[in-house]
Amino acid sequence: MILTIALTGILASADLFGQAQIYTRREKLKDITAKTTKIVLTGDEILDEALKESAAQAWTMSPYEFCTNEEFQKIKASDKYYFLLVVKGQQRKESEPGIDLLTFVKGGEGASKSIDDMLEVVTFPLRSASEPSGREFVMLPAFLTIMQDHAQGLIGSEFKAYSTLGASETKKLKIKQVYFSKEDFAPQVDQKTIDALDEDITVEEDDEAVDEVFQRGTFNGVVSYVVAPSEPVNGSVCYKMLIGADDHKLYWYKKHRISPRSGAGFLDMDLKAIKLLRK
Repeated sequence: MILTIALTGILASADLFGQAQIYTRREKLKDITAKTTKIVLTGDEILDEALKESAAQAWTMSPYEFCTNEEFQKIKASDKYYFLLVVKGQQRKESEPGIDLLTFVKGGEGASKSIDDMLEVVTFPLRSASEPSGREFVMLPAFLTIMQDHAQGLIGSEFKAYSTLGASETKKLKIKQVYFSKEDFAPQVDQKTIDALDEDITVEEDDEAVDEVFQRGTFNGVVSYVVAPSEPVNGSVCYKMLIGADDHKLYWYKKHRISPRSGAGFLDMDLKAIKLLRK
């Protein structure tokens, strides 16, 4: 009798479960390629022009249109759209936002409160908020490609739907020609660590030489890119990346908290880990 009651309960629960609509993260995102993405313009003419050019070059995942921030405020609660926009990132100890980020979110009811309450698909570090280097304009097509690749991967399975942005191609660094800008190294990096890198890792004195590698789409080349506040405080976050010049894939993606012993840029531990990957 006890077994019969138990089985009856399980079957009843299963029947109710089958009839109910389960809105998992994957389920919520499954329309990501069908819905129109609204790219929100910032009012900064140079950045907006870069967004337009980069979208024309790299945005292939879904239909897209541009809108102003005013238009975004009016339609952000509609689940008919996804939105790509630039937002400010501020850590607890920072007196003002330290970096700008690109965030890709789905419209919906939560938007009436704030962007933080919208369904986030993926967010990517863009540049320093107060003193951007200008490199973000060169790299922007790659950022859009990386964000789209991650977004489409989320609907591959329920497990993948909860994955965070990362470098899935790191192991392939073994066969890549790597180009670092010396300006992307943290001040604490030991020259001996730099000198110990192999001959297929090139360290350029400035950003321009590295940007040229990227703009040429150099075959098998990956370039360094760092995002951090221009005036960081203890606890500010630094993002370190290696991005493919020819395929716009993410080969290295790490972050660390900035402190007196760990400044902005690639650290000794990053360079040593990359060196080990290439053996």
